[in-house]
Amino acid sequence: MLFGGAPVSIDIGSRSVKVAQVHHRRGVVRLIRYAEERLPSEFHWEAGGDRSALIAAIRTAMARAGIRARSAIMSLPRRHVTARISPFPPAERAQLRRVVEYDLSDHVPFAVDQVVMDLQSLGASREQPGLTDVMVVAAQREFVRQHLDLARRLGLRLVTLTVDSLALHDLTRRMDEGPVGLTLTVDIGYRSATINVSQAGRLWLTRSVPLGGEQLTAAIRGDLGLTAEEAEARKITEGIPGQTGDGLGRDPRFQRVSAWLENLCGELRRSGLSFGQAAVSRVFLLGAGSRVPGLAEAIARELGVTPISPSLSDLFPYARIRDDTSAPWSCLLAIGQALRGSGQSVWTISLLPPELAQRRRRRQLRMLGASAGAAAVAALIVGYLLSAGAIGHLEVQKKDLQEDKAVADEQQAQVAELLSARDQLRAQVETVIAAPRRRYAALELLRTISQAASPEVRLVAFTMGEEQPLVIRGTAPDPGAVADLETALSASPLVTEVSVENATRTFERPGRLAGPRTTRREETRSSESVSFVIKARLWSKPKQQAKTAALARPGGAE
Repeated sequence: MLFGGAPVSIDIGSRSVKVAQVHHRRGVVRLIRYAEERLPSEFHWEAGGDRSALIAAIRTAMARAGIRARSAIMSLPRRHVTARISPFPPAERAQLRRVVEYDLSDHVPFAVDQVVMDLQSLGASREQPGLTDVMVVAAQREFVRQHLDLARRLGLRLVTLTVDSLALHDLTRRMDEGPVGLTLTVDIGYRSATINVSQAGRLWLTRSVPLGGEQLTAAIRGDLGLTAEEAEARKITEGIPGQTGDGLGRDPRFQRVSAWLENLCGELRRSGLSFGQAAVSRVFLLGAGSRVPGLAEAIARELGVTPISPSLSDLFPYARIRDDTSAPWSCLLAIGQALRGSGQSVWTISLLPPELAQRRRRRQLRMLGASAGAAAVAALIVGYLLSAGAIGHLEVQKKDLQEDKAVADEQQAQVAELLSARDQLRAQVETVIAAPRRRYAALELLRTISQAASPEVRLVAFTMGEEQPLVIRGTAPDPGAVADLETALSASPLVTEVSVENATRTFERPGRLAGPRTTRREETRSSESVSFVIKARLWSKPKQQAKTAALARPGGAE
């Protein structure tokens, strides 16, 4: 978020109103706008009545700071709220809220139904192990309603109603961690002082005491016999009278001032001692009263720790400050509560009434529903218009695709016819090519048989098909002649395997020999032969086919 969209923080004091706006980018504060505007001396926020002077002052301050916003963050003074940190058993937020509401009646001075309450878990309790410390804040409902009405008249949406002591703690957390020990943060306002006690970034106690700048001015006026205006001017220019010595009460003429200062230091000391003997390591002094000369020195003498008044550059080292005539230390609380709107705060407590949050949630749901309905109707209209044009376009595309499909089908049929014709031609070519190969292969095998077979071997049948093996049937005088023929065929480069089947012996009884020397015994002698079947498988690999083709050429058989 940078230069826009951030809520305006409005801090309403007793004598002036302060406004601030914080812009951040990537979690780092980059720009701060602030301004302060005085209120009429007769104006009192608590008295009610006409708020027109307050509204005019807020608008003037926003214009001077250059702040434009639609939402606002406001805070209630610590003295107007009940705030305490108490241990409770660990529980979910809804259940814990019921327990706190039941316990709240013992801690607020009015009826519970007239109270707006919120809570936030802080972590494990230090004093009671096993329990959880819970910050509980309660304010009178009528006071909350006044802030809501003020935001409405300003034309702003109140998004958070916090407490100034919580904003004070957010400022304390932005300072670098110091020595181990307690940190006291004191904001001295006009009518009261707010005291926070924290340690390691965690708030342990928050109090409000009636020791503000107004009481100090009254003490100076009573000791010196001045008018209210003269005492205020003396306080701002010369500081606390009678405190140039080594301690309080050195000058008997300033008993009222010494009493005020002693009461303030006593409240600070008691706030620290509420946690036992833990040492106070740091004291931060904020607010317009913190600039009173001599106040920091007097506190340092009593507590032994020099108070620090942080500047804007200490708290926001990377931020650009919008220059204004207002004193930055007077607007620190407004800047601190503006951190809530930029996600830089650790607090979620808000004193807006729960029923207001529910109404806003229902209103948001109705607005979302109306927006969703309008968006749905608009989408239907746009969809109808687009679909009408899209349907016509799709019809044209459909016709084009149908025509393309008809052309593709026709081309596919033509391609199928060409492929069929190609396959037929290829088969014919293979037949033509294979015919001379088979013929010359047969001649070569017959030549091998004629060379290897003995004269007594007679061939009865010779069969050679395209897919069937070579089959030779015949007779031989003995098995050795069949074996010789089988060996010769196996050595042929045209044959892959040879097997002999059905090699059986047969007996023949020849007829009477026609010769003068033929005897009766020779006429009755039987002849013996072996019938055989030789099966051979021809080579079909390309290299052997090449050999066969070479044999098929003239002179290839030599």
